[in-house]
Amino acid sequence: MKKTCRIALISAVTALTSMSVSAQEVDFSFGAHAFLDYENASIDDVEVLDDTKLRLLRLDLNATYGGLKFKSSTDVHGDDINIRDLFIEFGDQITVRAGNFKVMNGLEQQSSLYSTTFMEGNSVSKINGFSRAAGVALYGQVGDFLISGGVFGPDANVIDESDMYSASGRIAWYTQPFDEDSILHLGASFRYRDSNGSGLLSYGQRAFGKSGPKTIGTAKVGDSDMFFGLEAAYLNDGFFAQAEYGTAEVDCDPGLCPSDPHEDAWYIDVGYVWGGHRVYKNGLFKRTAIDSPVNSGGPGAFALAARYDVADLSDSGVIGGTQETAILGLTWYANKYVRLMANFSHSDFEDSPAYGDGDAETFLLRAQLELY
Repeated sequence: MKKTCRIALISAVTALTSMSVSAQEVDFSFGAHAFLDYENASIDDVEVLDDTKLRLLRLDLNATYGGLKFKSSTDVHGDDINIRDLFIEFGDQITVRAGNFKVMNGLEQQSSLYSTTFMEGNSVSKINGFSRAAGVALYGQVGDFLISGGVFGPDANVIDESDMYSASGRIAWYTQPFDEDSILHLGASFRYRDSNGSGLLSYGQRAFGKSGPKTIGTAKVGDSDMFFGLEAAYLNDGFFAQAEYGTAEVDCDPGLCPSDPHEDAWYIDVGYVWGGHRVYKNGLFKRTAIDSPVNSGGPGAFALAARYDVADLSDSGVIGGTQETAILGLTWYANKYVRLMANFSHSDFEDSPAYGDGDAETFLLRAQLELY
């Protein structure tokens, strides 16, 4: 049944893009992305993870025909194929998008995965489960304001297993306060999410890393939740800084919670790129620009960044724990499509349901390669 629903979604989007379109009239592009990761993690000085794996193998197919755009992005894991992006979009002043794509929450979460400063996402995104979902959305711009909103069902990969629905909206504003090399970005977003009888919502976070156990987390307590988030970023030549704050009010059954709890998180990071600069476009970050890439005889670019990340999952009788994490990241860019990354983190947590009070450390390495 799961495969049937995926095939139905793929067929519907493909049919819309193929109406009155011949192969000679369509502009196609293809891409491939691979992440080879090493992860080492310890909790209270006990090693819990030491592993090297192909973290990501993603294949892209994009097409344009006149004002109609199509995007397909799938992850391949052995025999499993998971839909990531699968949508069409059209429009001039207002863009309409339909299919499976990212919900409108968070600066880092919505920005390209291939442009992120660190190997893992922040706690605002992680504890709230921001990802992709099947839905319809509108995107527009009024002066320096970027506005978007959409309604969604579940992710296309679980569309036959969940009846969850949600609505998201985001507004972002930007200006160049000093010169063309500077950008100031401010933004806000919301999301209403309802499980619709598909199981209660829970919230959790790991020490920095993808594969280790969760160090903090709640039980399943929420029928629905309302998220509100703020975001800010500043760029000036090679310097960059960004921050986000998010809070989710959880509609909790009175039998589980004396009152509705809030799940809070925030982070701030700063960094510098030598030999390049981060790229901002349409309210999001794109791939870092490299002044002298290796393939042109140059040294590439280097970036050093630090982040402080906080998550608080204890409120109104729900004890999920709190966690504070410091992260240091070093990246070498051969060009905009090839980079090597090293991340180190230290976390202190309290009231963890699994570990009590303690700390965790992680060391991560990544080789990232993209082909176009």
